[in-house]
Amino acid sequence: MIDKELNNKLHVKLKDIADVLCDSTDKFDNPGVLAGNSGLALFMFYYSRFTGDTKYVEFGENSLEKAVKMINSGYNFHTFCSGISGLAWTCEHLAQHGFVDHENISFLKELEPYLLSCMEKDFRDGNYDFLHGGLGVGYYFLKKRTPDSMSNKLLYHLIKDTSITCTDGCLKWESTLSDSGKRGFNISLSHGMSSIVVCLENLMKRNPHVLEIKETLLKTIEYILQQQFTKPGISYFPSYSIESENNSQPSRLGWCYGDLGIAQAILQSSRSLGNMDYENIAAKILLHGCDRKNLRENFIVDAGICHGTSGLSHIFNRLNKCLKNKLFKNMSHYWMEKTIEMNMFSDGLAGFKSWRGDKGWVNTPDLLNGLTGIGLSIMSYLNPDCMDWDECLLLS
Repeated sequence: MIDKELNNKLHVKLKDIADVLCDSTDKFDNPGVLAGNSGLALFMFYYSRFTGDTKYVEFGENSLEKAVKMINSGYNFHTFCSGISGLAWTCEHLAQHGFVDHENISFLKELEPYLLSCMEKDFRDGNYDFLHGGLGVGYYFLKKRTPDSMSNKLLYHLIKDTSITCTDGCLKWESTLSDSGKRGFNISLSHGMSSIVVCLENLMKRNPHVLEIKETLLKTIEYILQQQFTKPGISYFPSYSIESENNSQPSRLGWCYGDLGIAQAILQSSRSLGNMDYENIAAKILLHGCDRKNLRENFIVDAGICHGTSGLSHIFNRLNKCLKNKLFKNMSHYWMEKTIEMNMFSDGLAGFKSWRGDKGWVNTPDLLNGLTGIGLSIMSYLNPDCMDWDECLLLS
């Protein structure tokens, strides 16, 4: 049953968010999709379709123009979250979904040699991180309408050549663990091996004849599944692999770390692999997430997409669309109600602020942690047909 009161509140709040974001194009210092102007452009184009109001197209175009100007002025950071590959991915996504013409993004070809060299260097340096390393750059090349077989081949070999083979034949990747600076094995969707799973699944769909890609994907999933707690409690998985330090603590409920991102990656791959065992495992883990409603216990403080209430609402919204399970629909509703409760700051952006630890509560306009992402989540909740933007989060 539709909650008319909540929906009315959300429509009003979404308009409020759009109005604030229309005045925010100068608040970003990078062109990326998750932390910069490209994410704002993504919101504006989708909001124009949501409302039928073409004036928001102009705001989207303006945001993209500002991102391009940054690059023309010397900005050369290449990452997906904050850099050039995030802009490139956004432009390709918008073109494929009919928001812009491919002819208008032909400038991307000039950027690709540089992006390829950055991708290679990141992998050589052991930095495959999706948000801040080589994998995010590769995700742009996977997104292209006409995939470049050479860049796809290069991405696969960079992934495969940097893997470590376990004694049982499974594959794992070492990386710097973001909160400690130490080396270990990250299994998360944001920075770890679950993002490799999604990219391998994309590579497999584009190269179904290359059996080695499928084998690599299977060996990676098997390693991740081995990292489950022997006796799952609050969560099935720790934040990092059980080989890494501090692995006895349950992981948070969120997109970035823990059960939801990991299981979502496995679920996507299970469909492409035609593997019902993996799908059942993923569904079991995701259904367990429906019992996790305690904010303090699950480390939920704010409303952001990355590890806040709007992100949880969106993930369960996506799962309901994929699996048609009422429990997921109910959880999307629950976390959207919590999102509205987070709208409590008189000096916040449309009433929202982000929690930044030692920095306290701050105004954050971006997609990953701030207002842009909250707006996109609300929009998708009100109209699930406006959900494809979540490709930037590896969710579809």
